[in-house]
Amino acid sequence: MFRNCTWILGGAVLLSLTLSAQTLKTIYSFGSPAYDGISPSTGVILGPQGELYGTTEHGGKWNLGTVYELLPPASPGGTWTEVVLHSFDSEDGAIPLAGVLRGPNGALYGVATKSTGGYGTAFELDPPTDGGTHWPFTVIYRFTVADGSPSGALVTGPDQSLYGVTGTGGETSGTVYSLTPPSTEGGVWTQTTLYHFPGGSGGSDPVGTLALGVNGTLFGVTTYGGRAFPAEGGSGTVFSLTPPAVSGGSWTERLLYAFDAQIGDGVQPIAGLTNSPTGVLYGTTTQAGAGGWGTVFSLTPEAPGEPMIETILYAFTGLDGSNSASSLALGPKGVLFGTTELGGASGDGMVFGLAPPAAPGDSWTEITLYSFTGGTNGWGPNGLALAADGKLYGTTANAGGANHGTVFALIP
Repeated sequence: MFRNCTWILGGAVLLSLTLSAQTLKTIYSFGSPAYDGISPSTGVILGPQGELYGTTEHGGKWNLGTVYELLPPASPGGTWTEVVLHSFDSEDGAIPLAGVLRGPNGALYGVATKSTGGYGTAFELDPPTDGGTHWPFTVIYRFTVADGSPSGALVTGPDQSLYGVTGTGGETSGTVYSLTPPSTEGGVWTQTTLYHFPGGSGGSDPVGTLALGVNGTLFGVTTYGGRAFPAEGGSGTVFSLTPPAVSGGSWTERLLYAFDAQIGDGVQPIAGLTNSPTGVLYGTTTQAGAGGWGTVFSLTPEAPGEPMIETILYAFTGLDGSNSASSLALGPKGVLFGTTELGGASGDGMVFGLAPPAAPGDSWTEITLYSFTGGTNGWGPNGLALAADGKLYGTTANAGGANHGTVFALIP
């Protein structure tokens, strides 16, 4: 599909290019070979050689999910090659709903939300060292009833520890945790719960991937808690977690914002935040807002110790998209790229761009870059990865050639 559109702000062409003839190419359809992964619930990450990595919620040898790699074609226009790196078997985890993180040594780290007799696992996949194709798999932590189940992908901090969140479940309203690598090869990873959410006005059910700020500060969202009206259980919050000044001290949690539909806010964020170089946080909500279909928002720091200022950058109308459930990708000149699971021209979801105003106080400009139509191009897109050449890579959870989801590239 081609969608002709031009972003012109204040008479200048945004980014000195015209966003016309956006071409979507389905580069892989899940479920084609035996034991393939199916139904990806998250997007992909980019590798150093143009390869893509991700997870599927189901499929694999035991239909409990997979970790996969997509290798680019050797020549332009060729076929991408998919390799299933791991099939979950419940003992080592099951139902990976979040994506993977690539470490500095090329290892992949991720979480599975369920496991045999437990609440999920954190895992490591190491790249082959013998010239073969086998990626050794290791469970580095098993979540307990006191932890709850992991509800977002991992992020690496400045100390090389991994950070993530668990949602409501077990004996908790959600936590932020760290996983510290062993000091010697083959040692045991150390899990530390950094913060327990209290529920109620303090927030509950943290979700999504944490955003990393300066000095190791973590930023995230809770789907519930905060202001109760109008959503049962609360409308959601934004929080920060600051590391201690002295090693071994307590982390400091701060409620940065509580969503309030009575003032036109969206409610129920279920995707992590995107942190900009200027310290502005960007995110999405799945419901409410002026159009009733969710919003894109920013949070700007006012002064140290002061509440952050929230601005609704765009409110979805349903026709142009609804239920934005994935984190945003930050492009050149402050342009934001994202997806909605539903809405668009055919109601099957869409990819959008949101361009900042040419002058302070003006409105942001939303452009639909692609509307999914079901069938071979899939529907229900997940999050995006922005490549250096401007291509956007993502997945759809449904449809495709084998009717189990796709990986796509959107080419400007």
